[in-house]
Amino acid sequence: MHRQSANRRIIFGFMNEALQLPLYKRYAPLLPVLVLAGCCISTIVTALGGTVELDGTTYGFALTTKHYGALAATAASVVSFFWLRKYYKYFLALIFVLGFCGLINFTVTQTSVGIGFDELRIGLSPLMLLFGVLVYATNSKKINRFLAALVKPSDKKIAQQQQEEVEEFKRKFSRKSTEELEQIVADNKLVANALSAARQLLRERGDAKIVA
Repeated sequence: MHRQSANRRIIFGFMNEALQLPLYKRYAPLLPVLVLAGCCISTIVTALGGTVELDGTTYGFALTTKHYGALAATAASVVSFFWLRKYYKYFLALIFVLGFCGLINFTVTQTSVGIGFDELRIGLSPLMLLFGVLVYATNSKKINRFLAALVKPSDKKIAQQQQEEVEEFKRKFSRKSTEELEQIVADNKLVANALSAARQLLRERGDAKIVA
């Protein structure tokens, strides 16, 4: 009896995990925007109070155009996630760029950390840094594929590079005798482009025994 109960618990445990995993995978990409939404809600609550306390001093506080821009960007991102999913990644990129440039603000104060050189200062909002980390963490596979596609040479370029290598090997092998070229092909110890160059030279000479 106890063994059957234990088996049921194990089975139901696996079922719960199986049911929860797809939901996590489906909604995990929304996490970065939910963090920004939480910041927006906190900022709105502060604005409704009318004041904010900084370093022990109370100041009047009201929403600015940067705050409204942040609210609009967050709301648009949530809408795109549920109804325009293929555009969601573009909203994420737009939010990061606007936030990085300081054109929108999700918090009461606009804070940046960084380094300065005389009058030049390079800073980054801690919130935008967190946002970028979360975006990568929840979309790492897609981002990695995108970055790999950017740096990966095209098929045409790869073919061109291979042909250039073959031509270079043909120049190196041009003074070798037919017997030497046949031996290179027969040994099959060199790299593919070198073997291809040897075969091409043999075919061009026309009197080779090994041209396969």
